[in-house]
Amino acid sequence: MQDYKSKIARLCAFNVKSDPLLCGFGKLNSDNAADALEGCAEIVRTLALSGLTLSDYIHDMLIFSDSPIVTLQAKNPLDSRESAIESDLDVLWTIAGIPFEEVKAELANRHSNAEFLNIPSIENGNLEYVLDYTADYFVDFAQRHGGGMFAKYRAFTFDGELRPIEHLDKIRLCDLKNYEVQRQQVVDNTRCFLAGKPAQNVLLYGDRGTGKSSTVKAILNEFEDLRMVEVSKNDVARLSELFCKLRTIPLHFIVTIDDLSFAENDDRFGSLKAALEGSLSAKPENILIYATTNRRKIIRESALDREISGADAIDESMSLADRFGLFITFTKPDKQGYLDIVHKLAEDMSINIPMENLDASAERFALKHGGRSPRVARQFVDWLYGRISLNLEY
Repeated sequence: MQDYKSKIARLCAFNVKSDPLLCGFGKLNSDNAADALEGCAEIVRTLALSGLTLSDYIHDMLIFSDSPIVTLQAKNPLDSRESAIESDLDVLWTIAGIPFEEVKAELANRHSNAEFLNIPSIENGNLEYVLDYTADYFVDFAQRHGGGMFAKYRAFTFDGELRPIEHLDKIRLCDLKNYEVQRQQVVDNTRCFLAGKPAQNVLLYGDRGTGKSSTVKAILNEFEDLRMVEVSKNDVARLSELFCKLRTIPLHFIVTIDDLSFAENDDRFGSLKAALEGSLSAKPENILIYATTNRRKIIRESALDREISGADAIDESMSLADRFGLFITFTKPDKQGYLDIVHKLAEDMSINIPMENLDASAERFALKHGGRSPRVARQFVDWLYGRISLNLEY
């Protein structure tokens, strides 16, 4: 039997030694039959949970590994780094290339224990296909998609630590009705950003429920090469930490801040101003900030503040708003605009009822839910679809 443990110990380019699959293979060389059986079970369990063949699992393990050597090779190629990557690939493809049934049979013979033959089978996959993957393949992948969690995930939250978002909101721009002029400005700005052209930080201002946050979320689903980091307004003071983490990543990031507003004398206000523009440290070129707010004046004032220094507070709000190169306004629709959105959403969901009934029901729904808005239109159409589907009154 080949010495799996020594081969895995040789790995130097990819940070994968602690992967459960390789830990399982590392146990196969144990002189203790129970340990070797446990290693077989770990291999089977890991692949069963992933739903992948052995060769495909190893492929994904590598492209999603956080490998400084691959990242450095993507920026500054060196023959020594390429050799390290190729050496790791040779080891791993060798592991993937031996049929698992042969491994079990050899273990059963070595330990004189038929229990190895009762271990479930696995699929090794198409080794000839994966052998085509070279160091250049993984380096090119890192250049286009990043490494580690940046290759595996497209959206993150940040509260001092970057945490991936596994289940993204799937909303698309085509799901959002009207406000085409406003959304096109965001789309065009994002295209410039991804193309390496001058692009602006964006402030989306307007009434509640008009689709500001949805527009930002939909942008992520429109551009495959884009990454997005969600920062709460409570963590705005840590933007400089986030910039340090993202500065060297070869990807484009939009940092989103929802419902932006500050109390008077809030230290986070100055932090955001400095992050946008005004600090000695330049904002990384691979980062833009897209923020939303419902407030015309981003600084919330008390009655006393308004009486004493209202003009100063306005100036402070404007000093922040001015740092957003794009200021895009979303206002509540009038009655016809609201019904137009309802009609388009109803058409998307194949709701076919008399127009007068649809409009009357939509107006009643808006009256009960605080007024007309795109959000209320979406809630109404979802509600109506459910009622119609179950033959309930609406």
